[in-house]
Amino acid sequence: MAQHTLRSGCIAVAAACALTSGALPLTTATASADTPSETVISAALLYNPPSDVVVFAGTGGFLHRSVNQSRFVWTKYAGGADIPLPQVTANPTPGYWGAGSDVIATPSADGYQLHDMDSDTITTITPGADQSYVGTFGSRVLTVTKADDGTVTAFHVLGTVDGQQTDTPVTGWPAGATPQTPVLAGDADSVVMRYTETVNGTTENRLALVDLATGAVTPIMGALAPFAHVVLSAKYVAWYSPYTADGTVSAGEVHVVSRSAPSGTETTIQVPPAPLGSGYTSYLHSLGIAGDSLLIAHSVSHGGPPTTDDTLGYPLYTMPLSGSATVTPVLDHVNFNMLRQEPNGAVAVGGPGATDWAARLFTAGADGTPAGTPVDSDPDVPAPLDGLALGGGKLYTVQRGTGGGDYVYDRSIQPGSPPSYGPEQGFSDSLAPTDCDTAATCNPPIADGDGSITQLRPGDSTQGDAVAVKIPDLNPILVTPDAIGGTLVDAEGPYVVYNGASTKKQYIGDADMGGSSHVLFSRPISAAALSGSTVWVPGSTAGTLTQIDLTSQRTVQTVATGAPCAPSELQAAAQHWLYWSCGPSGPAGMHDLATGKDIPVPAHPAQIGDGFVVEHDTTAGKLTLTDVHTDTATTTGLADLPTGPVTDDRRVTWAVDKYQGTTAYLDSGKNVHLVDPHIPASTPAPAAGAFMYPGQRLESGHSLSSSTMTLTMQTDGNLVARLNTGKDAGQVVWSTGTSGNSGAYAEMQTDGNLVVYKNGGGPGKGGALWSSRTYGNPGAYATVQTDGNIVVYGKASTSALWSSGTYARSQTIRSGTTLKPGWWAQGTYTRLVMQADGNLVMYRRRDGAAIWSTRTSGHPGAYAVMQTDGNLVVYKNTGGTGRGGALWATGTSGHSGAYAYMQNDGNLVVYKPTGGPGKGGALWATGTTTTAR
Repeated sequence: MAQHTLRSGCIAVAAACALTSGALPLTTATASADTPSETVISAALLYNPPSDVVVFAGTGGFLHRSVNQSRFVWTKYAGGADIPLPQVTANPTPGYWGAGSDVIATPSADGYQLHDMDSDTITTITPGADQSYVGTFGSRVLTVTKADDGTVTAFHVLGTVDGQQTDTPVTGWPAGATPQTPVLAGDADSVVMRYTETVNGTTENRLALVDLATGAVTPIMGALAPFAHVVLSAKYVAWYSPYTADGTVSAGEVHVVSRSAPSGTETTIQVPPAPLGSGYTSYLHSLGIAGDSLLIAHSVSHGGPPTTDDTLGYPLYTMPLSGSATVTPVLDHVNFNMLRQEPNGAVAVGGPGATDWAARLFTAGADGTPAGTPVDSDPDVPAPLDGLALGGGKLYTVQRGTGGGDYVYDRSIQPGSPPSYGPEQGFSDSLAPTDCDTAATCNPPIADGDGSITQLRPGDSTQGDAVAVKIPDLNPILVTPDAIGGTLVDAEGPYVVYNGASTKKQYIGDADMGGSSHVLFSRPISAAALSGSTVWVPGSTAGTLTQIDLTSQRTVQTVATGAPCAPSELQAAAQHWLYWSCGPSGPAGMHDLATGKDIPVPAHPAQIGDGFVVEHDTTAGKLTLTDVHTDTATTTGLADLPTGPVTDDRRVTWAVDKYQGTTAYLDSGKNVHLVDPHIPASTPAPAAGAFMYPGQRLESGHSLSSSTMTLTMQTDGNLVARLNTGKDAGQVVWSTGTSGNSGAYAEMQTDGNLVVYKNGGGPGKGGALWSSRTYGNPGAYATVQTDGNIVVYGKASTSALWSSGTYARSQTIRSGTTLKPGWWAQGTYTRLVMQADGNLVMYRRRDGAAIWSTRTSGHPGAYAVMQTDGNLVVYKNTGGTGRGGALWATGTSGHSGAYAYMQNDGNLVVYKPTGGPGKGGALWATGTTTTAR
């Protein structure tokens, strides 16, 4: 999982070379705190776009049901409350519930009730015993009688005159015609029906216009193509067929006759394809007529990835009935299945976008061009949100789909005045059900700060619970601790902390490690907070917190806080701040690792950022922000936020980006509010203990220490390693040689390079004075070991990338061994050091006092050799055996194979090859036994 990188990398630096370019520095420039600024992200819609089933459009309103409604309603074009019609169910047959007017027909025990939606009156029509209902058109009912074999024998138009029901037969069919059902189109005055006729031995489909007032049939000129759709407007009868007889897409011909002269000359119009560019194929799918213009909705296909138009629909176009080589868009997006004709226009469902989606009535404008007016004001339904997480400049939302499943979406977030955000994009299916709409369980994700999220999957593996770490485009990596009934405590980068209820153990996992379980180690359950590649846990005494290195499991440092307890909750941010809480009743505080100060903060469910803590006061229903970046607490209200469905609603209704500082919360409409508190970013606290982690600095005057060695960033700019004595740091055994640069500092860069920078320099700014040349190893860290060696290790490696070579040598100095500058060895009471100034010195460990030396200082680079002839000699840096330059010697030559031994009693002795402590054979000694203690 190479994608796990918590901070920006820095460019490679060679020793004594300055940086002039590279990645951005770790922290932003310090700025003054300012009033928080806010941006609102509109709620994600449950339906995108919201669907709307339009049954038919009348002259004053339309019958429909949007996805936001539980039943069909009548909506008036002029506005007003929707009128529920619980009896209506979807039925695609024209006229079944009504057509062409504002009358809706519903079945009743004695026939059909015709409800006039304008006058709010009801008329009942009772079909004859042998009549079957076909449809209602205006205030008339069309019925059919059939023979036993299903052949149509007659149609009847039923209506009322002066309160009495009338029955008008449909007459005038051409000789040999066989009428068909259902009706293809109709309004309050006429219906268009299909009949078959045999011409020259061939059976053809034809159309007829039936006058509902008289029942008279008027044939319409021309044969009818298969799969024909018919549109009836106040002035025209039009028909078209999306497909040919063999099922292929038709050429888009529309046939039109005048309604006043249906048997007159037929006009054929060719509808052009949608002007969508190369790679798109379109054909005429739905048609309407407004005035003297066509309204056209195409069905569209294309190669390549899905587009917004595939979801929302392609444009609604218009063209004159007189014909045109092009079509003109009149609506950005339309549902091509929801175009319903009414006498003077058509109702279409669509809009400029999902947030401006409605049924629209299109009628001819003053210039004859169709124009749409929204006629349905049903509110949008926001998608239920079951999780909200922020981390590393990413906002993650867990949205519940219409089928009940959870899906994760993400978008980029940028702090500012106001904060800005990028487009929402799909991240993945939810790693597990969040269940954050119930009080029993809730498993929202944690943003890991590197583009990944982590979520608990209870009982999701054969071993029990699984903790899933998910990054884009890859399958989740499961940390399986072989426990059940647990909780996810924290996650950062590839690391996770999980408490197992069944085992009563806390597990630290690393998604980047090998093996199947990805468990690094386990420990007793306690509060825990991840910080880079370390974890903070309560110390051995109340009020202390201990930092543990995750790779070596060694203690990095222990700090004292003002906590009167072993905290039940810990959080860490920016390698600068620690949050502790003694529980719901408090107390709680923020600890500044740079200054050592502890700042009391309110005890409520909290999430921290860099220099602040956000808390939800569930009793008051308030979300508050406490600014502590100056080591004093200032609390201000952010928003009203009532208690949600779960008591602890962190990462459910509100969240904090601890890496970037932005806060997000949900309002009652599921809109996401982004808040930038404008609190200046902190530099990481100076490295402490024996470790420097990625992004940490060793500031001027600060040190790292082990039991034997102290590494100090001196105020003169030199990074120096000194041996420890019983009182303080003692002899210098290594340095970067960068003195003369007051205020210089060392940084363990995120790219793995340990660099000394001039004051004012830094990653991306230049000013490098020295480096370990270990770049290209993200996550590497530096440590001062107990053996005295200063080492840079890779993130998950036990082999050194670089070391100072200052580890303690053996007490036995064998024949042929060279003691180079910085070499040292120690016994129980004394330490022997080959100093860089050329002097070989014995120091007392308890106080650092020099008790013996070769008195050869003033010869930088001089070194000592235990020669094979038995003589221990200090040479100039240019001298050596056979070359001269001896500065000092024991005078024990002539004893080939003799060796020196740094004894525990404080004496340095040269022995014969066969001699040694308790065996005799001493050739020379410092005689420091009595002064060593």
